[in-house]
Amino acid sequence: MPTRRLAVAACIAAPLVGAAVLARRVRGAVVGARGFVDSRVEGAAFPRRLVDPAGVARELPRPPARIVSTYLACEENLAALVPVERVAAVSVYADDRSASNCLGVYPPRVARLRFDPEPLLALEPDLVCVSGYNEIESLRILASTDVPILRSSHMSSFADMIVGLRLLGAALGADAGAEALVGEVAGALEAVERGLRGARRLRVLYYDPLGYTMGAGTLLDEILTRAGGRNAAADLGLRGAGQIGLEELFALEPDAIVIPRYGDVMPALAALSGNALWRRVPAVAAGRVHEVPGAWINTESFHAARGLARLARLLHPEAFAG
Repeated sequence: MPTRRLAVAACIAAPLVGAAVLARRVRGAVVGARGFVDSRVEGAAFPRRLVDPAGVARELPRPPARIVSTYLACEENLAALVPVERVAAVSVYADDRSASNCLGVYPPRVARLRFDPEPLLALEPDLVCVSGYNEIESLRILASTDVPILRSSHMSSFADMIVGLRLLGAALGADAGAEALVGEVAGALEAVERGLRGARRLRVLYYDPLGYTMGAGTLLDEILTRAGGRNAAADLGLRGAGQIGLEELFALEPDAIVIPRYGDVMPALAALSGNALWRRVPAVAAGRVHEVPGAWINTESFHAARGLARLARLLHPEAFAG
């Protein structure tokens, strides 16, 4: 019933700000990051010129050999672009079994860090990769040193992803590898689009059992759309992350529900099965609830294209039956 769906729009349109549950899975820009911009790399060959987030130009005399990554998407991309011997440190999330697509890639000798300038600088890195959600005061401290910083903050679309891959590849001296990943992403998008021609779009709701969904302006929204869905939360005007309860979910009447599977949501997910209202949701009653590994669709690395292809097959098995 459209009227019922419209009635709940105001209930889920407020973004989540500072919620701890989103710290790992929602990669929004940190409040107060004004004054920093994304880096750029200039030059066809080394030495190359890196213009850092503060606008300071620094020379990269050679491909970096002591790389520090501070966010998971970078670590997933690094694993496909450079030998692990060139990586000095990664974030603690590289080992997160629920969220990481690079489990087991980085041996114990590669340090695990949170974004703390002191232990980071002690590693004497020759490139530090940061994102738009790193803590701003720590970034200010880091920017005051002479360490080259590669910042990539736009991660809300596959177009952003491709720009970021090329930027990372240029800084690493892995241009050809980055172009190969770009080709893989583009190829996956084209294959899914081709397979879904003529398929009926489903109203799909992304639902985390801990109580949030994702609207427009997010990579997840694009994933749902490209996978043959229409984001039910975006239809109601939600942008970014927003809270949602079971009552609102029931009122939305989605054709299908996509649930990320993380270790920390499993108890909540198990509790849902005993909830009478949950069982009355049409998508639940029809068996169109798809639990997928969180690492498939909540990543901004090239792995998101692989997750998209898997999700499209779950939502539209008939389109890929051959």
